[in-house]
Amino acid sequence: MKRFLWLILATFTFAREEETAAPDAAAKFLTILEAHFSAWDTTHNGELSRNELDALVANQEITGEKAAAVAALKRASRYKKIELPKFTLPALRELTARKPEKNWPNLLAMFTDGTKRITAASKRELFASRKPRIETIHQGRMGNCFSLAPLGAMAAVRPDYIVKEMIRRREDGRFDVKFGAKVVTITAPTDAELAMTAGTESDGIWVNVYEKAAGEIRNEMKPEEERESTGLDMLNKGGSAGTQLAFITGHEMFRLSCKFAKDAKLTKAEHDAKLNEIRAALTSATREGRLITTGTLATKIPGITPGHAYAVLDFDASKDLIRVWNPHGDTTIVKGEPGPQNGYPLTDGVFEMPLTVFIGDFAGLAFEVLPQPAKAAP
Repeated sequence: MKRFLWLILATFTFAREEETAAPDAAAKFLTILEAHFSAWDTTHNGELSRNELDALVANQEITGEKAAAVAALKRASRYKKIELPKFTLPALRELTARKPEKNWPNLLAMFTDGTKRITAASKRELFASRKPRIETIHQGRMGNCFSLAPLGAMAAVRPDYIVKEMIRRREDGRFDVKFGAKVVTITAPTDAELAMTAGTESDGIWVNVYEKAAGEIRNEMKPEEERESTGLDMLNKGGSAGTQLAFITGHEMFRLSCKFAKDAKLTKAEHDAKLNEIRAALTSATREGRLITTGTLATKIPGITPGHAYAVLDFDASKDLIRVWNPHGDTTIVKGEPGPQNGYPLTDGVFEMPLTVFIGDFAGLAFEVLPQPAKAAP
């Protein structure tokens, strides 16, 4: 049963869609489609296929609003909620004109969002603030919270490692990204890839580089029959934050489940013993600077996202408070008294809550295990 719980946790795929189209987005988007559709349709069959969209996303020469339009089409092509028509020019005109509604891709909002992300990353600096800052990260429009949660934990605890060892720009413009002992080399993210991946408030493209590399190496490690057409497509399928934590550090990890908190048959003594085990693990991990991830299944607390991965940043044993980071990076104000009924205020995705409440709505925790120093020879 415990293994089953973590198999469920390995499927975080949440991506938000609360986007708003700019007032003139329709005119711009349609102008781009009309001007470039025939060139983008390389097979000249009157529709844009998945392979054609993938080639457009990977094209470094497609930039700015054109890239934002390509990213919007690519995102729409991933929709599983409803069977969309083939991407012919007439069908895309209809989708553009369609009033936004549930389960249908909002192409204009996607186009607007992508344009903003591309503009914010216009300088293409790797680390604009010299060090990565967790407070600038905002998950993009993919279901990859599982990969951002451990990266956020790393940025909060070991920012120097990311700069000095994990992500490096090569002289030829490509990037080397280190995952444990493995190093993957990638080309710089295209504008279309920037439009689909995380935003960092103009604080560099280091997260986008990480996401592209994480997707590519994840795809390469799969059997050929299980691979996606692009690394970002593979990353969009979701995964386990704990497994990714171990992968990016190259260290082992261990898990503690919060399932006991929902078990009405457990005695108070048994419940308290398991809770104290979590307290002890949190206390030692935060004291030693070890990375921690967590996640939800279902939740009733306002502002806590179900089926989502988070990073744990700290634990205050004296107050029994756990500090958690949401990769969405939102800032929200709670109306009324903070707590399970009204939720907890967030600042750049960071919030605190009592551990006794946390265990009721979170599924469990994954802790990094630091390697033991080698013993000196006698």
